[in-house]
Amino acid sequence: MNLEPHKPSEIRAAGGVAKVFAMLTILSLATMTIMVVLDVIPREALGETAAKAGIIVGVCAVSALAIGFLSRR
Repeated sequence: MNLEPHKPSEIRAAGGVAKVFAMLTILSLATMTIMVVLDVIPREALGETAAKAGIIVGVCAVSALAIGFLSRR
């Protein structure tokens, strides 16, 4: 039986990192949309830019999960 209390600071830290990445994702997508509307980014290039942004977000998310996993051990 484990009588050691759970460490809520670790749980909050992982949730905080997830929230930060979610906010950064929303802000980057909003910025990219504004740039398309203002014709800073041509509509034809949107697909390529969106794919690159998606890959970057994916890499950041996997990195955050790996860091969170390694810091708990």
